[in-house]
Amino acid sequence: MRNVAFGGAWSEQIDGNERLRLAVLRIEAAITETAEVDLRKDNDLKTALELVSAAHPKGAMLRDAWTKALGHTNAHHREAELTRIMCALKAGLGRRLDDVWK
Repeated sequence: MRNVAFGGAWSEQIDGNERLRLAVLRIEAAITETAEVDLRKDNDLKTALELVSAAHPKGAMLRDAWTKALGHTNAHHREAELTRIMCALKAGLGRRLDDVWK
């Protein structure tokens, strides 16, 4: 073990990937919660969405679409739109977080 270096950029990346993974899981959970709960003022969800959109090439556009979708009055339409946006977020993150959706 003495030849193994700890710390450095790789450990920060793992920590960042873990935060990103948890944020993705929070966003995914919101899709089913939206039928019962108004999530427009959920600060944990907003934080998760900010983190994921910052890691995505089209994150700002998808974040805005997500925020707009949360305002749909029809729960089925809202859930379908949030699911569509989550698929786009996953596609943009690519293989970075493969373990999240296994």
